[in-house]
Amino acid sequence: MLASKEQAFEIIRELPQDKIPTVLAVLRGLQMLSQQERVAKSEASSAMGIFSMYANPELIPLEKDAWRDAMVEKHGAN
Repeated sequence: MLASKEQAFEIIRELPQDKIPTVLAVLRGLQMLSQQERVAKSEASSAMGIFSMYANPELIPLEKDAWRDAMVEKHGAN
C-alpha cells in the first residue's frame, strides 16, 4: 500500500508516457467498482431494516416452524 499521496505522485511521474492511459483506465475501473460496492452495501442495509419497526422479538423463535404449522392448520394433520 502507498504511504502517502506524494509517493503516489512520484510513481505516476516515473511512468512511461505510453503506460499512462492504461493506468488511468485501471484507476477509473477501480473507482467505479468502489462506487458500485458502496451503493450495493447501502441498498442492502436499508432493505434489511425496512420492516424492523414491525418486528416482534417474542415471535422470532416461532419462525422456524411457522410454515409447517401454517400448513397443518390449513390442511389438517399429516
